[in-house]
Amino acid sequence: MITLKNFEKHIDADIFKRGKKYFENGHVSNIEEVTEGNWNAEVEGTDRYEVEIKIINEDTVNDYFCDCPYEGEMCKHIVAVLFELKSAIKIEVKSTIKSKKVDVFETLLQTLTKKDFENFIKDYSIKNKDVKNAFELFFAEKDSRIDVVKKYDEIVKKLIRNNTHRYGFLESNKVYKELNLILKNGQALVLKNNCKDAFAIAKAILRPIIDTVANNDDSDGYISSIIENTAELLHNIITNNQTAIDLKETIFIYLQKELKDKIYFDYGDIGYCVFSVYKDLAVQLKNDAMFLNFIDEKIKTLVGEYDNYEKEYFQKSKISFLRKIGKVEDADKFVLENIDIVEVRMELVNVAIKKKKYDEAKGLIAEGIIVAEKKEHPGTVSVWEKELLRIAQIENDILTVRKFTKYFTFDRGFSSEYYEQWKQSYKQQEWAAIVEIEIKAITKKVTEEWETRKHKMWNPTNYPPLLQYLAPIYIQEKYWDRLFVLVQQVNELDTTLKYQQYLIKDYKKELIVIFISALEEHGKKTNDRNSYHNLANKMKTIIKTIPESKDKVIEVANKLIQMFSVKPRRPAMIEELSKVF
Repeated sequence: MITLKNFEKHIDADIFKRGKKYFENGHVSNIEEVTEGNWNAEVEGTDRYEVEIKIINEDTVNDYFCDCPYEGEMCKHIVAVLFELKSAIKIEVKSTIKSKKVDVFETLLQTLTKKDFENFIKDYSIKNKDVKNAFELFFAEKDSRIDVVKKYDEIVKKLIRNNTHRYGFLESNKVYKELNLILKNGQALVLKNNCKDAFAIAKAILRPIIDTVANNDDSDGYISSIIENTAELLHNIITNNQTAIDLKETIFIYLQKELKDKIYFDYGDIGYCVFSVYKDLAVQLKNDAMFLNFIDEKIKTLVGEYDNYEKEYFQKSKISFLRKIGKVEDADKFVLENIDIVEVRMELVNVAIKKKKYDEAKGLIAEGIIVAEKKEHPGTVSVWEKELLRIAQIENDILTVRKFTKYFTFDRGFSSEYYEQWKQSYKQQEWAAIVEIEIKAITKKVTEEWETRKHKMWNPTNYPPLLQYLAPIYIQEKYWDRLFVLVQQVNELDTTLKYQQYLIKDYKKELIVIFISALEEHGKKTNDRNSYHNLANKMKTIIKTIPESKDKVIEVANKLIQMFSVKPRRPAMIEELSKVF
């Protein structure tokens, strides 16, 4: 029995050492108990691997899995997570036991004199500047001579410098964790109405982090999250009732200066959350002129081929700002000047529909479709066509409703929502004939395309791919017999699993036959631990949904185990399939 206390006895010595080293070097992250006893974690190796471990009776290891390609009994990633769990669960157990021993730290605090404290702080402040800074910042409210801005600026710059590699690459995950702690301190300061020092934190973080954007890959979103959290801190500062007007004005000028830098808007959406704070401040301070001048200057500079998104954002911001400050006529005038923006035109369409001026709304939509087609924006064309459908439903224009609901049923995959709307536009006795016409049309088109292409295909099937096109209709209409024919024709494990929920009631025996054949075939083709794990899970799923299949599924598992117990040996497969029993 493997437990958190004795697992090292059950592991190859080399794997044990490597797993322990992974644990000690902090390669285990995001460890979480997703359900009682079921732990998930990530381990950084040559790649990032997912590890799952099940613990029962507090410390017994009942099951484990890692998606790495290792073929042995237990990989180093699982070992690293076991060490992490051993450490974590030990801490939890200790915390629940009331120790009879008096806490040494607490005892020291109670016995030390003021002089002892002073000597300790002075000594460590000389040895470690971080201790000195932390001490002064903690008590900054007690001495106005402490330059909070400078100190936070030093802390943030040092943090970034210490986590930046020689080519400018930032260890953004580490920086994210540390800066978030500082930002939490900022939020705590806001709750204490110390918004001046909270702003010092935001200011110290924002510019240095923005400067790292150009040199770093932010695919994990750490840098963006830091900026968003900084913007959230700024938002909480400006919405705090105790924030002084002069501080708000200082923040307004600071943000305006920052946002003039193109870098805020050149890398994703990071600048827009900061701009939102700037816009809210402009409303609060009634600083219309400076804000509108800033926006107009921005719009003037955005003339490049790829500037449309940013330009439209600022145009829409201007409209919403004008409305917010009560300049409705100016907003309406600007709307008419910028009607080619989708959201702006949509606003006019909604006004026309509200006033029941449907022809006017359809005219605006028709113009919008022309603009979208010229820009080669099919998604926008689709948005306008859905608006035409909405108007047709209001006007009870059945022919137009049928046209668009049918189109959207099959546009970009299958939509059951639009299918039902299309179906509801016919009487029940009419629909059976309509759906048969559609099934025949799809069958003809797919078969003809397959006949044309099959000789050019690298691995052609012996039948046209009708299942993917007709299955959604058969499911909607509950044509289980026709669905089963196509599933049986494909005869693949994943396909049968996908549709078994619809067929199990009427075709249980037939499904078992398909599954048994497909499991064996699938097992012969698998060649890595993740595939073996998935195969075992599929076997368990089949047994669970069709209990009558249990003996035959286990028979297949045994057959595969015997097959791969000799060359070519697959110990990882044997381990995973053994769990099916």
